[in-house]
Amino acid sequence: MDWVDFFAAVLVLIRITSFLAVSLFFSTMAIPAYAKIGLGVIMTLLIFPTVDYTGLENLMGNQWQFMLLALKETLVGMIIGFTANLVFSAITVAGELVDLHMGFSMAGIFDPQTGSNVTLMGRFLYTLGILLFLAVDGHHSLLLALSRSFEILPLGAAMLGKRISVDIIVFFKEMFLLGFKIAAPLIAIMVISDLCLSLISRTVPQINVFIMGFPLKAGLGVIVLIIILPLFTAVVTGLVGQIERDLLQIMRSMGQ
Repeated sequence: MDWVDFFAAVLVLIRITSFLAVSLFFSTMAIPAYAKIGLGVIMTLLIFPTVDYTGLENLMGNQWQFMLLALKETLVGMIIGFTANLVFSAITVAGELVDLHMGFSMAGIFDPQTGSNVTLMGRFLYTLGILLFLAVDGHHSLLLALSRSFEILPLGAAMLGKRISVDIIVFFKEMFLLGFKIAAPLIAIMVISDLCLSLISRTVPQINVFIMGFPLKAGLGVIVLIIILPLFTAVVTGLVGQIERDLLQIMRSMGQ
């Protein structure tokens, strides 16, 4: 192995570890940093023999060019990982919308994995989504997409232009829209319960709907969630397909 092979392997390792640092599931703080680095090294050894880095000799004339290539590969890996994580965030958004209508939004908890406050249903749906994501081999799809990125985006060939920002904005919009669609059935039930409580307060003013409404909405929300929970597997399966499409689109945008 000459120096070009070594530097090319380092660039592959940089893209893979950058992806693992921000990607869905792999970025969790529950996984030690040494385990992520070890996984990155193992993936590099498996993927590097299939990577085409012809023409890279002219791009690594000095240390400054290599540093620019390393920075570019870091950004490429982080953009790919962030795109995958962004799509799956729709489940968290759906859980927070559900908590807002069930009255659980005031019971926020600190999530050490993200360093921010999350709601109860948001955390529950996200954890359940991660388990289902692993059950349907979604992590294999992520790793295959990362491996394919070296075919669509050869080392040093990525173009970080304005189109990437436009695509990420579109992904943000689709993520919030998808989260609202996931939470729509339960939100509809909560709105109907609010209307019923308002009618009760008009017809029977002696009833304190504020005291009765909270346990009623919480219990009704849990019942509806149990009813629609079997459909959650189909939702996660659809998210896996959405992640694959978005990753392919963002990689093609960086390749143009």
